[in-house]
Amino acid sequence: MKPAAGQGKEYDVVIVGSGVSGAAVARTVAAQGGRVLLLERGGRVNWMGNTLTVMRVLEKCGLTRSRENHPVTFADSLGGASNLSAGCAMPPPLFLLSRYGIDLTVETEEVRRELGIAELPDRLIGETNFRLMDAAASTGLSWRKMEKFIDPEKCVEGCSDCMLGCRRGAKWTARTWVDEAVRLGVNLKANTRVERVLCEGGSAVGVEGKRYGRTVRYYGKAVVLSAGMSDVHLLRRAGIREAGKGLCCDWLQFVGAVIPGMSTGGVHPMAVGTTDLHESEGIIILPVFPNWSQFAVLVASKGFQHFTKLREFRNYTGIMVKVKDETEGEIYPGGSFSKPITLQDRKRLDKGVDLIRKVLRKAGAREDSILALNPIGAHPSASCRIGEVVNADLATRIPNLYCCDAGVLPRAMGAPLIWTLAALGKRLGTHLGRRLSLGPPAREG
Repeated sequence: MKPAAGQGKEYDVVIVGSGVSGAAVARTVAAQGGRVLLLERGGRVNWMGNTLTVMRVLEKCGLTRSRENHPVTFADSLGGASNLSAGCAMPPPLFLLSRYGIDLTVETEEVRRELGIAELPDRLIGETNFRLMDAAASTGLSWRKMEKFIDPEKCVEGCSDCMLGCRRGAKWTARTWVDEAVRLGVNLKANTRVERVLCEGGSAVGVEGKRYGRTVRYYGKAVVLSAGMSDVHLLRRAGIREAGKGLCCDWLQFVGAVIPGMSTGGVHPMAVGTTDLHESEGIIILPVFPNWSQFAVLVASKGFQHFTKLREFRNYTGIMVKVKDETEGEIYPGGSFSKPITLQDRKRLDKGVDLIRKVLRKAGAREDSILALNPIGAHPSASCRIGEVVNADLATRIPNLYCCDAGVLPRAMGAPLIWTLAALGKRLGTHLGRRLSLGPPAREG
């Protein structure tokens, strides 16, 4: 199979998806002198810090729902969901990945240095967060400052726009590494919808898709799928039927209340909180609340009797519980998917909601204002699991075809994923460089 006329050379690596993992693979291979093509279905959203940003970054404007009618967010933009993260940094679950022969020790420390991961200074954390910490302590919960990949010199006090897109460039996103990769020679093609993996002699040799309505084919010595749910469809079309059998999404639930003299509006999200129950019970609790449009949608899903809450939105103080959900459901051809909230998921969410209610009450919440919104799935993952769909090198059973994003996680993390995905992408990029006999990757001091 030869490259079509006008469709270029053979690359060392063709990467589908420009989220955290895809950007990490592209940057790492390019740093070794590799010829890399990075394909992205969406475009680059540059108007940050507002509701329209969220609508443009997320697939279907953030209104994607499972067959059970539960909202689950999927990104569709250059840089993926990292554009809308709160900048929270939790290290990779080394204990979990080590059982599959995956050692991310080196990559974990590299990511810490390169993203400047550290706690925020007190001036950016804000009085509301410290008051919530005190209230939590009085209930027996141990809250602390959370580590972030946010530059405190660029961040400003009184801003809570992290999850609407950082307009100041203080928060690291995958676009930072995409831009670095382009400077290293990576060929980036946005607005390119990949539809199938091209195989020859049983091995992956490239991809085919549409770009501005025209059929395109691109060829590479290795193909890396890093495009979320789209990975499942591409793998199934290539004959890997077990992809998409079960998935996780880190169910989360917001609980808010009106507390005199307080509001999480204008307060840095998730700057403090607790992960003490993460390992034992799969629960983390962090102060954050949705923006007005998300709040309106979630209130509407609870019933019209709650619409009066909209009048007090700006006065709400919110806290979120996030849980490790069970691996259930399926991604179906055509794009629909099933993702039930299991009994175990519900128990974990309910425990988190009860703990949050206690904190809000201790902080002085009006009892009639306490509102638990319906659950949302925030981190689609575990649909192309290590040990089932890919091996420890993230390779599928089709030679030269790899997967590298949240889909390869063996189960739900129930925690921020970006640090883990960046480390996995760096590891795969280094592996591909060795396999293709490229130069050693540049290491930061």
